[in-house]
Amino acid sequence: MVMKEKPGPAILRGHEYYEFVADLAAGAFGFVQKARDKETNDLVAIKFMVRGKKTITRNVLREITNHQRLLHPHIVQFKEVFLTNTHLAIVMEFAAGGDLFTRVRDHNGMTENEARWFFQQLIIGIDYAHKMGVVNRDIKLENSLLDGSKKPLLKLCDFGYSKSNIDSVPKSNVGTPGYAGPEVISGLREYNGQLADIWSCGCVLYVMVFCEYPFERDGDPPAAHRRNAIVSQRIRNADYKIPDKPETSPELKDLIRRILVADPKHRATILDIIAHPWFSKGLPRGVLDMNNKLVAEKQHAGYQTEEEIQDIWEQATHASPAQNQHIDHMIDAEYMDINEG
Repeated sequence: MVMKEKPGPAILRGHEYYEFVADLAAGAFGFVQKARDKETNDLVAIKFMVRGKKTITRNVLREITNHQRLLHPHIVQFKEVFLTNTHLAIVMEFAAGGDLFTRVRDHNGMTENEARWFFQQLIIGIDYAHKMGVVNRDIKLENSLLDGSKKPLLKLCDFGYSKSNIDSVPKSNVGTPGYAGPEVISGLREYNGQLADIWSCGCVLYVMVFCEYPFERDGDPPAAHRRNAIVSQRIRNADYKIPDKPETSPELKDLIRRILVADPKHRATILDIIAHPWFSKGLPRGVLDMNNKLVAEKQHAGYQTEEEIQDIWEQATHASPAQNQHIDHMIDAEYMDINEG
């Protein structure tokens, strides 16, 4: 396996605005740390990515600029980007409550009322992003963070696969297989990114309530390539079953069946979901008007302009020869891992 970076406090030592608190995660090309803003004392999450043309691609610029356009209570707030000698750093709001996947796993699923609370927030956040011209394309429980309050607020994160309406029409097979829609995994030349996001939201709802994935079965082959082929075929056909649990309401079953529809043209839209009786139950007053007000205000997260962000991104594409050699080594090692696995 590729050695994952564990930098500790070194990367932020002496930084003017941020001080290291803890390492959060590490991958082949970077890591995430929890840090403290020295001026406000707020906790933040900082994603560090190794500098260089091979790692700081135009997709990274798209991730940052799309995220920066979104300022909403149910989206992790972008704060700024900055450079170190070796890394591009993306500063974001810190979500202290972990992710939705961990909550579902630890509680063996959720009650309908709890699932409704989180699903309402997810849909309201996605509705705002869509109205701002951004599709996420990687909605899943792991990318749905919680703020740590007693009745947690959901905050969508990770816009690494996102597209905006100023980009080309979505056509790439991206995202996480268990959540990707039939039109995505089928490799269509173009597809509606908003409807693909809705399919993913339906998968999130299913897993929250039933604590299992809709297109996986007991007895599926253990070999990954065979299992993935079978699951992909089920997704293309929308071949899933709603578990026979007496506590599951008919309204919830109906909503799931309206969302997990193979043909996007017949799939529920966000307006359909919002109008559905299961979704609308207990919806806070005024929440439906909030998105329109936020879109009209056209505020963006952080204080940097897109031009300033692009300039920092451009600088981050340049790396020293020693860094490039290190990156080549990581890419080669990751390629070996993939082929050996």
